[in-house]
Amino acid sequence: MDPISHAIIGIGVGALSGQPISAYNPLYCAAIMGAIMPDLDVVTMLKGDLSFIRNHRGITHSLGGFLLLSAIISGIIFVDFGGNVLQYFYWALFGAVSHGILDFFNSYGTKLLWPLSGKRQAGNLLMFFDPILIMLFLPVIFAWHNPQKAALIGFSGVIIYLFIRLKMRKRVEYFLREAYGLKPGMDRLAVMPALRGMFSWDFCIEGTREIIVGTHNYIDQNTSNCSHMDRKTSSPLIFKALQTAPGRLFCQFTSFYHITHWEDKGRYFVKLMDLRFKHKADFSYWATLIFNDQLSLEEAYFNRLNNLIPMDIR
Repeated sequence: MDPISHAIIGIGVGALSGQPISAYNPLYCAAIMGAIMPDLDVVTMLKGDLSFIRNHRGITHSLGGFLLLSAIISGIIFVDFGGNVLQYFYWALFGAVSHGILDFFNSYGTKLLWPLSGKRQAGNLLMFFDPILIMLFLPVIFAWHNPQKAALIGFSGVIIYLFIRLKMRKRVEYFLREAYGLKPGMDRLAVMPALRGMFSWDFCIEGTREIIVGTHNYIDQNTSNCSHMDRKTSSPLIFKALQTAPGRLFCQFTSFYHITHWEDKGRYFVKLMDLRFKHKADFSYWATLIFNDQLSLEEAYFNRLNNLIPMDIR
């Protein structure tokens, strides 16, 4: 989610204390800092875009990371304000957990259960920026003298909103299963919030012979922007590509991808496309691996929003 949403919900977390909203209240400072600080992993961009892609929504967005960040925040606030450091820790932790839950519910995924699990988890219910969430918590700010009731209403509204989004997604999944005759256990279906449009849902269908991606509108039940891609059977080149360091990194980044390969002037190219985020006629994220005639990897590139990033092939 965007930092503004995290900050406003952090204010809502602090408002549960029942104290008036104030920039000088250490409980609010703890809750807001907790709600924002997991995104400090943005500093990994100092080592390049690929480092950010590898680490974003990793440890700082996990249970272990929340505990560590909350300990740091509570220590900083204790040094500045004095008082009850354990109380600051709890409010910072509540703020950090709110950050993790919100990010879990969009389709990018977070390592929420680290260190218990290093797998990315995604709830696939919320857009990256959802104005409804901000609208639910704006009353908290305006009720700054007695914000607790507004905060309780806001969090109750979030639960109801998530339930409505879940029902919407389930209905889209049912429609797609019926429309495409999907067979349980044989065909894989993922439905995710589209990048734009509150009622639009992107989908990915992995059948036995082809992969279908497109966008479905919940209101008019129309499906658009469909692309049909052959599902490539395994080959020595594909197997080799998936075993390389760039291939393993890409598979950790997304579990919904399509592989295509071709040969040109004695060199072999493998392209892996992340099917979650469409960008105009192409996809937002993809990787290209280039092999020589001995099937040794020579070059690899990661494309992020039309920004080509060299990948370490070792």
